[in-house]
Amino acid sequence: MKVVFILGAGFSVEAGAPVQAKLLTEAIRLHQENPSDYDKKRFSIFKRFLTKQLGYAEDKLADVELEDIFTPLDRCLTESSQFRGIGLDKIMEVREAVFHVIGRTIQLILDKSDKSKQYINEFADYLTQKSSSRSHRAYRNSDPVSAISTNWDILLDNSIHQSIVENGHNAVVDYCCYISSRDEKDESIKPGLEKLGQGGFNVKLLKLHGSLNWLQCPRCMRLYARFSRKDGAIDYSNRESCRHCDRNFPEEKNNHLLASNLIMPTYIKDLSNPQYKVIWQNAGIEIAEADKLVFIGYSLPSADFEMRQLLSRMTRKNAEIEVVDYCSNIDGQQPIKNHWKKFFGKRKISFHFGGAKAYLDAL
Repeated sequence: MKVVFILGAGFSVEAGAPVQAKLLTEAIRLHQENPSDYDKKRFSIFKRFLTKQLGYAEDKLADVELEDIFTPLDRCLTESSQFRGIGLDKIMEVREAVFHVIGRTIQLILDKSDKSKQYINEFADYLTQKSSSRSHRAYRNSDPVSAISTNWDILLDNSIHQSIVENGHNAVVDYCCYISSRDEKDESIKPGLEKLGQGGFNVKLLKLHGSLNWLQCPRCMRLYARFSRKDGAIDYSNRESCRHCDRNFPEEKNNHLLASNLIMPTYIKDLSNPQYKVIWQNAGIEIAEADKLVFIGYSLPSADFEMRQLLSRMTRKNAEIEVVDYCSNIDGQQPIKNHWKKFFGKRKISFHFGGAKAYLDAL
């Protein structure tokens, strides 16, 4: 039986990760406590956009929804139109500033959290152990598990990497796209197919909205990654560039600065990036092959229509569905059940309302 885990924000909350709705609240609070935690120029651009262009009062900035920031910006980029006097170059500057604020906020919250991440470590061990059946070129006949995540944080990424290293496995975290190591001599990051060809195995983790440890070259579109480091929160005092394009086009070195490529909350997500096209295509294949789909901390929101259409199009009619959520109120559980049953119809659905940690501990 192949099991595919689909992870939402609720997966990481018990380990201290913030939910999306509270990100701006936390960003304002953390900046007030210590402004030096953020890049001064980028936070100023971010704040000025909210107050001058969107017209929010300073004491109401924490109430702004991320969709209301990115949807108009992305629509203007798509149509090559300005936004309230801001041209296309400035729109990109604003997006980069918000990228910085959001990425840095997640990084600060996780760094300061004292909540245990043990259940994520144990889940990583579980994924790694199951995936190890693909080693020694047995991958043609064995593909028991994968994880699809809508989260930006790298809690699970780091835990899988740690599990691989501590157990001495010949394996990699496989993002199911064309990935390169940021550090040229780092052999821990390479495409999963390359590792399978070497007789090792891959632990599949498909991140549909990007990852805080990814940076991308704007020219060749290579994705760079490394573990533990949250590179999506760019250090603007020490920008890095694509080593391949620097070597191929040395006369244009300043055009190869690596940038964050997170897919931010918006009602018109742009999935045209070639790396995301590959990730979403592979996610569809994983869903189609799944005998069981396990949703952990994912609410199947109506606004996430890209994911809904992917599930609607690719889920088998006989696939089992498990939904893991946290709701101790029995009266509150029924609307959740109705929501999922309405989407998946006659398929067998089971519910677990004890939260991610309790479910994974039992697993």
